[in-house]
Amino acid sequence: MDYLIGVDGGGTKTEAIAYDLNGKDLSSGSSGFGHILIDHDQATANIIEAIRQCTNALDGHCVKIILGLAGSEGGDREKLLNTLQLEFATDISIVNDAVIAHAAMLEGRDGILTIAGTGSICLGKKGEQYLYTGGWGHLLGDEGSGYWIVMEAFKRMIDEEDSGRGLGKLSHKLLKELKMNLAHEIKYFIYTSTKDQIAGLVPFIVQEAENDNVQAKAILQKAGEALGKKAVQLYRKLDYNQKTCVALKGSIFSKIPIVRNTFIDYVQKQIAVEEFMIKDISSTKGAYFLAKKESETRG
Repeated sequence: MDYLIGVDGGGTKTEAIAYDLNGKDLSSGSSGFGHILIDHDQATANIIEAIRQCTNALDGHCVKIILGLAGSEGGDREKLLNTLQLEFATDISIVNDAVIAHAAMLEGRDGILTIAGTGSICLGKKGEQYLYTGGWGHLLGDEGSGYWIVMEAFKRMIDEEDSGRGLGKLSHKLLKELKMNLAHEIKYFIYTSTKDQIAGLVPFIVQEAENDNVQAKAILQKAGEALGKKAVQLYRKLDYNQKTCVALKGSIFSKIPIVRNTFIDYVQKQIAVEEFMIKDISSTKGAYFLAKKESETRG
């Protein structure tokens, strides 16, 4: 039996799923982070482990492996590819993790994918052309992401403190959540925490919004608009002249209705949308659609 394997490697975990040539799930594997810029050797080991879990559960021949990896640009990518080709005797290709997610969500079709989790990015496909907006990382952008949402709350606190008008309800609640008393104490938390730890406060912001905290609601609405702006910019950057599908992926969309609904409202007022797509699907499925498109192009 011939099969292919899709791999989705990010900053936290690596997922691998084997599919038959009709796109049916056959086996799966998982391991630690697959982001090669974090630690190339460990990420490589994690990726190999996840793939091995798939192949060890199957008889037959793996005809192709497609990896969607964060941080897959540059020389590290070629080093990884060489290692994998020695490890697995098959056709292997590496794409950006947003590309494989796009193929999974849109089943290989043209359209725009907006991803919002700890970070954020928009990827659009028009024919053979792929273009991005966002994806600049937490220091330069990541508008609408989990990290961004929490930092907006901290920036609001700083503005309130510096203006001398007193801290608002959200700021007081945030300090209490962190077991702090003064605004200046947040500096230690901000500068000693990872971006994932900071983004981990998103559920607190969401809970405050659900409790009718106006400031928390405003931040989440601003996140939806910021993500929508990136999608609209990408639509125009790709020079779409017809209706297009817009897919939404990531925990910020799936778990926070106010962000999702604000995004949809903003986008549909700005551009021609054929359909908004929100579904729970593994990004690894994109490998099947990318391989299918490659086969059709060759044929």
